[in-house]
Amino acid sequence: MKLLGWFWKRKWLWCCVAALLAFASWQIFGCRPEEQKDLRQRVRETVVEAFPEEAAEFSKTMGLFPFSTDGNEPGKPAPDRPAVVLIHGLDDPGKVWRSLAPALTGEGCDVWLMQYPNDQSITDSSRLFLEELRALRSRGVRRIDIVGHSMGGLVTRELLTGPDYGYIDAGERGEVPTVGTLVLVAVPNHGSQLARFRFLAEWRDHLARLATGQASWLGPILDGMGEAKIDLLPDSRFLTELNARPHPKGVELLCIAGVTSPWTGDEIDRWLETLGTDDRGKAEDFEKLKETMGRMADGLGDGLVTVESTRLVGVPHITLKGTHLSIIRNVLASSDRVPPAVPVIVERLTGEPSP
Repeated sequence: MKLLGWFWKRKWLWCCVAALLAFASWQIFGCRPEEQKDLRQRVRETVVEAFPEEAAEFSKTMGLFPFSTDGNEPGKPAPDRPAVVLIHGLDDPGKVWRSLAPALTGEGCDVWLMQYPNDQSITDSSRLFLEELRALRSRGVRRIDIVGHSMGGLVTRELLTGPDYGYIDAGERGEVPTVGTLVLVAVPNHGSQLARFRFLAEWRDHLARLATGQASWLGPILDGMGEAKIDLLPDSRFLTELNARPHPKGVELLCIAGVTSPWTGDEIDRWLETLGTDDRGKAEDFEKLKETMGRMADGLGDGLVTVESTRLVGVPHITLKGTHLSIIRNVLASSDRVPPAVPVIVERLTGEPSP
């Protein structure tokens, strides 16, 4: 009873706190997306300035890290071995490459994993990526291929095409590794409405960091305040500017999309060919059926990104059966299943079919 009386006497204080929280929520969530993004970024920058030691410790978990199948530190990069950089997407806890990285290593590649505060703005992530690739060039790596999953592909496209980075020219001057091939796996090149619900994946990300001892009490802020979510929305300022640029000069591109539908576009075509007929009326029915089935497959996409959102004009595009994650990795590390995108990527980058 005394405790209830204490709260009651100070009800004015709790009203003020509630009002301040409501005002802050309105400031962050009640304004337009680009204004939200600026506010979120300012909050994060303020926290970094207020807690420099925590921010410095958190930054140690970010950057380019060599991949090793046995957990030991790999040797010095060899100029005669192909180098592949893998960059994950939004709120990924680091497991997306559990199938592809060992496959590439098995084919004689040096594999590097790019970790970044993936809830911050995509341009901030691209700047960090640039710094890390400059450091990689100083280690003797002259040429790389890149595989970007989901938002990681957008971070890479921004880096390679943004006028503020000048990456292609820097590569020709020997300041950064040149890029031969960029493989975009399940990349929302035209955005995804499901980015609005990123907070669900955010908890998965930080729980995974907790399990590996990398968690920080400021992690949900230092990792970004959801600026990336705004960049990922269809027709965002970021995507509008990115997609207005030409593709990076001298870089081979490939888009891979997942389809959760029971059929892919190629399978629809093959099936309809078996039903071919000279009857004009039936042929028109087949075309309508093909269009309907194709729309279902494209609209479903991989469960998070539609097939249409993964396409880029003039870039080769293939679809594979699977969800946003299952096309590139297994759920269990012990599984012997080969995700459908893995052999495609391995053969594309090494010229050798994946075992």
